[in-house]
Amino acid sequence: MTEDTGPTSETDDHHEDISDVIYARTEEGAVQLASNADRWHLYEDYVHLDPGHPQDEYYRWEAEKKDIVDDPDRGALVVIDMQNDFCEPGGWADSMGMDPTDCRDAIPSIQRAIETAREYGMWVIWVYWHNREDLRNLGAPTLYSFKKDPDQPGIGEELENGAVLTEGSWGAEMVEDLQPFMDDEDIYVEKVRMSGFYGTHLEQVLRTQGIETLFFAGVNADQCVETTMEDAYFRDYNSILLTDATATASPDFCKDAVVHNAQLCWGFTMTTEQFADADPFEG
Repeated sequence: MTEDTGPTSETDDHHEDISDVIYARTEEGAVQLASNADRWHLYEDYVHLDPGHPQDEYYRWEAEKKDIVDDPDRGALVVIDMQNDFCEPGGWADSMGMDPTDCRDAIPSIQRAIETAREYGMWVIWVYWHNREDLRNLGAPTLYSFKKDPDQPGIGEELENGAVLTEGSWGAEMVEDLQPFMDDEDIYVEKVRMSGFYGTHLEQVLRTQGIETLFFAGVNADQCVETTMEDAYFRDYNSILLTDATATASPDFCKDAVVHNAQLCWGFTMTTEQFADADPFEG
């Protein structure tokens, strides 16, 4: 019978290499996460999202579950689906018996987030549904998500104020309260699925402009905001949910689950007040 001597030296070398490279300890005592240019440094009380460029101007934001340090030049505010059909009386959500009040309650925080992003010199990116009039780019599963019964008005069908979420319609317009905050220099991304990444030019814009960190706002938290944030996480973007600038017409537990998973899996959360109150960081 051969005595089991434990892992081979090759296995030991492998684990040693992982610790020395992917989870290497820095001179300051942080744990490095990844070994490429987009690595993070993990400390006890904060995460440095951009330690590889010490010449940059860094800020520290209070966040859950760790504070974050980053260069705002790498950041962008992503405002999702703040459109009449989701947020206004007479829109699609209202016609379905959903109360748009919570969605509207997020508007002052979104305004604050936009003003803050501009002060930091960040891009503001508007992501929104703009469907074709002929709906040829929407399949049955997407159409069903907006039309559960034969008599229910779906995407492209007429309500009192026009066609639901159709380019050029009142329902597809941004809410009036945010229109003064829209600038010609902002980035505008039309989508035809819940995620702002699917079938759009969003990622091309982010890559070409060197944007690595995304602050998310808008509606609905548990649908289009969630899926866009998840897709950002899958693509290794640094993702932060602005909790008071994000809302949903769904029950409260739906947003609670998004906030929980944003902290546990996809990145970080903070309020717009915390977003505005970053401190210069010298590490």
